[in-house]
Amino acid sequence: MFIIYVAHCRGNVLYDYIPARFGLSDSADMFVFISGMTVSIAFGATFVRDGWLMGTARIAYRCAQLYAAQIGTFLAVAVVVVVGSRWYGDTDYIAVEQIQRFYNDTGNALVGLVTLTYVPHNIDILPLYIVLLASVPIAMALARLDRRLVLAASIGLYVAASVFDLNLPANADNQAVWFFDPFAWQLVFFTGFAVRRGWIVVSLDSKFLLGVSVAILVGGLLYALPTTFEHVGAIHRFRLWIYDNTNKTVMDPLRYFHFLAMAYVVLVLLKGRQQVLLSAPLRPFIKCGQQALSIFTSGIVLSVIGGMVFDHAGTGPLTQIAVNVVTFATLVAIAYGVAWFKAAPWKRRLEAAVGVACPVESATPTHWRVRRTFPL
Repeated sequence: MFIIYVAHCRGNVLYDYIPARFGLSDSADMFVFISGMTVSIAFGATFVRDGWLMGTARIAYRCAQLYAAQIGTFLAVAVVVVVGSRWYGDTDYIAVEQIQRFYNDTGNALVGLVTLTYVPHNIDILPLYIVLLASVPIAMALARLDRRLVLAASIGLYVAASVFDLNLPANADNQAVWFFDPFAWQLVFFTGFAVRRGWIVVSLDSKFLLGVSVAILVGGLLYALPTTFEHVGAIHRFRLWIYDNTNKTVMDPLRYFHFLAMAYVVLVLLKGRQQVLLSAPLRPFIKCGQQALSIFTSGIVLSVIGGMVFDHAGTGPLTQIAVNVVTFATLVAIAYGVAWFKAAPWKRRLEAAVGVACPVESATPTHWRVRRTFPL
């Protein structure tokens, strides 16, 4: 979530240090892969325990939440860019964020917004998540026949997306189709889903896999670091070849395997040290991860605001520290605040009040005591 914020925040010096600057894959790959694992954890058991219909109902409910978040995020950004344009007066932030169509053709853009056929760049990952999540019931239906069918269908759809240019319409100012092609990116999602379901088992003790993964990451570094490709002709030619053979929209194989290599190395390094993730300094990040939807949507809006500040206050050290510290603190505060609201502490107080007003030793039935105490 924090990396996604930095990646969207124009002028942020931390942009030079996010994973995308050191290889082929980036935070989008992480987001989609982890989303697949999270969906497996949150909803997979429901399909097994309560049946396909109940699992599908839970998926539909979550899709509705994501849909509402997408609409809300876009409208928040639409308001922020107007306010920013008026506040500073010298910059058209509507054009900077590339949502001119929303103001020039509002009626059709609104229809496209609610039907997910108007998907501007930088506000386009939640629609991808919605489509991927909605495909989970299909995957679970196939898994009831044979789990290998899920993997076969995912790979087949990925190949078809590349061969037949399958995609969905975006109708945005700078792109006709979705920047994240869901027919291709589902491969990353269902890889994470299948790993968490136990359909794919990978040994963390394989020296061969570790060696291959490290080699891929080193190749990614050589491609990405100016100190190498600007001074070594062979690496420069390798970089040009990468440019000609990679495409983020369709999740090309080079990106896919680079991400898997990075994930594998990280897991090997963490093996036996998982308790580090539960240490006190990381608890705020854990809380943000637990409230990922709120943090993601807030981060997108804050990234637009941060970019405006950098545009007019400069990108010097003090501004960088101020903007990033305030933003990160705000995101952590939002995470804890959302968690507090979700816990509904007022319900506990209500239950305590009921217990005081109606002692347990009373022979009156519980449901009657509640009604008598709080006549509604």
